[in-house]
Amino acid sequence: MSDIETVVTTTSSESIRCTYLSSKFIHIFDQYASEKLKKERTKGQYWYVVCSICNEAKCDFLDITPKQVTEYFSYLMPNTTLKSTNYNLSVLRALSRYLDENADRYQLEPKFLSLFSEIKVEFPDMEFRVEDLPSLKNIDTILSYYKRNGDMVGFLACSLVLRTALTTNEMVLLDRKMFFQDANGNYGVRFPISNYAYRFIKIPDDVAALITQYTSQRIDDNPSLFLNKKGKKISARALQNRLHEACLACEIPPFTYNDLRTLSQAILIKDGAPLDKVAEHTNIKKLDWFFRYNRVVKELEDSAVDYAHIKVLW
Repeated sequence: MSDIETVVTTTSSESIRCTYLSSKFIHIFDQYASEKLKKERTKGQYWYVVCSICNEAKCDFLDITPKQVTEYFSYLMPNTTLKSTNYNLSVLRALSRYLDENADRYQLEPKFLSLFSEIKVEFPDMEFRVEDLPSLKNIDTILSYYKRNGDMVGFLACSLVLRTALTTNEMVLLDRKMFFQDANGNYGVRFPISNYAYRFIKIPDDVAALITQYTSQRIDDNPSLFLNKKGKKISARALQNRLHEACLACEIPPFTYNDLRTLSQAILIKDGAPLDKVAEHTNIKKLDWFFRYNRVVKELEDSAVDYAHIKVLW
């Protein structure tokens, strides 16, 4: 409509230019901002969104069509975060509602909110799927492989993750002095999270017995729990490669320690552990993250395998 060039400064001090916005729309936006937006920062963010969609559509906001709106969001969804896409949509809906409510005032057709009301930001499928996780049969195959080959490092690492949901990075940081047994006979790990705070992780008796057996066989004085074949502290990558090689040797679909950790947490939830206790145990900060386990937990409930009684023996 107009060749007026506009510039908006974003919060990151970058500029976006739009040559498609009309003087009429600019006037309306200024009125909207003065009535609805209290901060200049917010005005800049809203203006950035407007310029973004109009640059993509190559037209003034007042002339935008349903097809152009759909094409804009079709481009946006796979190329930005869910949070960013939702924010853009909320900005455009708020502005469109204002245009419709003030259509007579600005001599407009009240059509703008309908342009954005049908847009649905699809939430990505972030739920874990049980078919993507290792089966207990395949885990048992790997443990049997490690036992046949006398690889107690691999055997213990898999067992520890399955029973405690430690991360690979946490495992390679373990050293002997971090393990303890309390007055009631419970085994655990004292994991430092700062210079003054610790996270305590309970170790099931079967895994505690494996750790005792493993450490009693060692004659070195290396404090690290897991050592590589040269007797040095093992790296997370080397530990993961070891598992991958075992899967290939056993001709089963390769899985990772993170897959084992996911399965471990799903088992805890399936067996009725309170989410706050699971979060504390696994060092997860926000409980809403656990929605990702919904599908796996539901499928475990229908499984013929009794996941409630896992016990690992060497």
